[in-house]
Amino acid sequence: MSAAIGDPATDFLVLQDVRTHFDLGRDFLTRQSKGVVKAVDGVSLTVRKGEVLGLVGESGCGKSTLSRTIMQLIRPTSGQIWLEGEELSAISDQDIRETRKNFQMIFQDPYASLNPRMTVMDTLAEAIRTRHPGLNAEEMRGRVSDLLRTVGLNPVQMKRYPHEFSGGQRQRIAIARALAPEPKLIIADEPVSALDVSIQSQILNLLKRLVREMGLTMIFISHDLSVVRYVADRIAVMYLGHIIELGSAEAVVDKPLHIYTKALMSAIPLPDPRAEKARTRIILPGDLPSPLNPPSGCVFWPRSPVEHDERLKTVPPGFAEVYPDHWAADCPFCVEKPA
Repeated sequence: MSAAIGDPATDFLVLQDVRTHFDLGRDFLTRQSKGVVKAVDGVSLTVRKGEVLGLVGESGCGKSTLSRTIMQLIRPTSGQIWLEGEELSAISDQDIRETRKNFQMIFQDPYASLNPRMTVMDTLAEAIRTRHPGLNAEEMRGRVSDLLRTVGLNPVQMKRYPHEFSGGQRQRIAIARALAPEPKLIIADEPVSALDVSIQSQILNLLKRLVREMGLTMIFISHDLSVVRYVADRIAVMYLGHIIELGSAEAVVDKPLHIYTKALMSAIPLPDPRAEKARTRIILPGDLPSPLNPPSGCVFWPRSPVEHDERLKTVPPGFAEVYPDHWAADCPFCVEKPA
């Protein structure tokens, strides 16, 4: 087992060589295969208990597919996933429903993630009953009230419907719903990207407070490195179904190793106009390759401004610890290593 992967017996969440591929089937007329989409293609990762792991990358890199694979909403094609020593990928389809109580998700769009025909009370009560099915009406009302206070809403609003709330308030309700079943892991999939900038900071501060006060473990997915740095303890950078850099939030943002991470950082606007004008942007050539036909070898070589040799165009690089607890793809053309 690679040193980058934790110990399934002691670490909170461990992924080893997880692959999630989607077979597109065969053409109706020719009966030839339409191909296989390699959305997640060999991810090994450890999430420590009580931490926030940021997962970043551009659209189409496999972030959301990986999160749904961890939750077993999509079964992995191969590889293993352990949660507190239990191998999730080995649990049968009949038993996985009970295990899913340990996972909750906060979705990107609060307008779409809440049932418009259910009051806040009904929405939260439904989630609470998955863990506490025997509560009476008074006990349920008390738990719903506590949840609403926890996320900064007034319990008198529990009889209202989602359309009676603002976008930020709806996302608070979605967060309360995620907390209701008392999960072991929360996955926040772009939870602030659909909100106004003025509301984003409030939701981010709320999530940080909940993680600190409730001891939550969270995977925070975003394409915005500046947002992830504010929330996360560690950051994993994903590209075309692979993790290409992993380290503390400060190390990945302030001293990125992979040229792709550097390009992501250079795309973040700076508040100082003079600093913004003086810096050099890294413009990557070409477009993101299709996961239907990913490049062989180093997956980044078609977009790299540095020409790769033929070996790295055919043989995939490993994953190396460049600095203590700061890992990157072991490609000398993508990663500048210390002398």
